[in-house]
Amino acid sequence: MACRGRAEAVGSQRAGRVTRRMYEVDILIPTARFVFSVEDGEVEVLGEHRSPEAFAVYRELVERRPVVGMTTFPNTVLLRGPQTIVVDPGLQLQNAPVVRALEHRGLRATDVDRVVLTHAHSDHAGGCADLMLPVTVHEVETAAPYWGQAAAFIDDLPLTLLIGDEGEIAPGVRWARTPGHCAGHVSLAVDTPAGTVVVCGDTIGPGRSAFDVMEPTGPAAADLVASWRRIRAWDPVTIIAGHLPPFAP
Repeated sequence: MACRGRAEAVGSQRAGRVTRRMYEVDILIPTARFVFSVEDGEVEVLGEHRSPEAFAVYRELVERRPVVGMTTFPNTVLLRGPQTIVVDPGLQLQNAPVVRALEHRGLRATDVDRVVLTHAHSDHAGGCADLMLPVTVHEVETAAPYWGQAAAFIDDLPLTLLIGDEGEIAPGVRWARTPGHCAGHVSLAVDTPAGTVVVCGDTIGPGRSAFDVMEPTGPAAADLVASWRRIRAWDPVTIIAGHLPPFAP
């Protein structure tokens, strides 16, 4: 499904040409995973788990119960500085909670300048539905097979397409394409008084151990290690991955 919203293309540029501005970084809704199973007609929902612990629970249950599932929220991040930006508003069921979280911080949805998606998977894009804000995403994502699901949430919204491998979304917010999880994935380098904070979506996960030793596995390993090197080159003081608590590298 093509998005019918007005699209604007933003090409690559050298971030060093723009004077840096500082941001406050806040997590509106922290990541959480809920594992559930069905046995003998009864549904059991386990308490909230974080990655990677949730995966261990999930995999253990899969081995011994017939019906097992998992629902996960990503970190939904608020950037406040020269622009006010929401990154990855999350699942569709997070629509109202994201709006309420903004209100709790004295903001209306109309006070936010834009939503930035690290990628267009529905667990990151679904929360756009209630925000009704301009959306920024890499153009490669619009050609992905799952784009139709994302477009259902952002149809008719102004759409900015990032083009190339790196650039600047706003003063103090740089981006770089970091494939591995998916081809059009981007990570953000945000200037803060404490140093650079990187918001990298699902480029790192479900755990961080492979990132710590820089040894990814699987068919996308070459892309991932290149993306991880790009993230480390920003020399971040904090990394906020999609489904992990923030950590210092």
